[in-house]
Amino acid sequence: MLPFDLPWYRRLIGVAFILGLAGGIYGLIYLGVTGEFIDLFFGDAGSTWWSGEWWWVPLIAAGGLAVAALRQMWSVPEKVPGGVEIIESAQVDHRTAPQWAIIAAVSAVAGASLGPSFALVVMGGGLGSWIAQRRWGAGRADQDYTLTGIAGGFGAAFTSPMLGAFLVSELGPTPRNRYVAAFIPQLIASTVGFIVFYMVVGRTFLGIYDLPPYEFEVADMLTAVGLGVVAAVVMAVFVGVIVGVRRLAQFVPNPYVRGLFGGAAVGLIAVALPLTLGAGQSQLETVIDDAAGLGVWLLVAVLVGKMVAMALSLGAGFMGGNVFPLIFMGGTAGVIVNLIFPDIPYALSVSCMLAAVPGSYLRAPVSMAFIAAIATSVGPESVAPVGVAVATSYLLVAATRYVLSQRRTATPAH
Repeated sequence: MLPFDLPWYRRLIGVAFILGLAGGIYGLIYLGVTGEFIDLFFGDAGSTWWSGEWWWVPLIAAGGLAVAALRQMWSVPEKVPGGVEIIESAQVDHRTAPQWAIIAAVSAVAGASLGPSFALVVMGGGLGSWIAQRRWGAGRADQDYTLTGIAGGFGAAFTSPMLGAFLVSELGPTPRNRYVAAFIPQLIASTVGFIVFYMVVGRTFLGIYDLPPYEFEVADMLTAVGLGVVAAVVMAVFVGVIVGVRRLAQFVPNPYVRGLFGGAAVGLIAVALPLTLGAGQSQLETVIDDAAGLGVWLLVAVLVGKMVAMALSLGAGFMGGNVFPLIFMGGTAGVIVNLIFPDIPYALSVSCMLAAVPGSYLRAPVSMAFIAAIATSVGPESVAPVGVAVATSYLLVAATRYVLSQRRTATPAH
């Protein structure tokens, strides 16, 4: 039953349309403006070794300085929660949301190896939180309005009425007995946001990655388990890179120096491997379409380079999302697996890894499987291996976290 006896919930059903409309509009503005500048600076990027432009190095370094200056001017804390953490807490400070969105926009234009989801999370969540607190104050209403606002922005980001709502509802802290009541306004906002965005842009997330069809076999389920293990290993390597870069960043306490040299390092990686630039959505299309021409060793370098560039972007102070970069990492890893083991069908390898790598990290395995199925347009029977791969990687990463936490608890502090 929907709680229509609660005044704030009745109002939320109507406000969901407003939040969806706002999500579609600021999604258009944010993605349109940043996209124009990204195309201007990086639109002619190549895809082979050292095919980038050397002037990208000072450009991205200057972006790191600009971001450091903005963070200092607005007193942004050293540790800023990521978009996933914000959704999991369902808390956005509407007073700082515009500032964080501006910094994310500057980061994207400057060439940070991050995605747009963070900006859409803080803008949508901030608007929802502001509406709730003006009327009802903090509490359950604030949480539901915040998540509904985020779903409105995600409807535009994923150009799909369902993907945004699924991801927000799976990551959000809504109790099971209130899941449907919270999901309905999120679905409304996500759908309206998608409609607004689609009316202008005219494209969707459906089938954006063109994979050849393949005939499903029961043995593919076992192959999917192996792909899930590989995805967990890829994520372990990425976490190791993140930890290593964070430790290096501790030796550079000055934020301006960190922004300058971190940005320059991201620029140098982009010159050597232009496919590491940006969020990775269009770059993954290139990887999938030109896999044979690029070759396995170049793609391995791109995968590792993307990990390092993403870690350096965060360490330098840039702000942005990690959903699309992780999808890029997963899809690229899937292409690599197929090139090394050509007996594994291309569509099976790419779709499973595209979902399993981010699914092991984002704690949203159902959404990741759904995203892979829609983005690659694999057949209905082929979704089963994707789900198995995501579940395998998710379980392995969760088990590893548990074992490590138990060891830390058992080890006495020195």
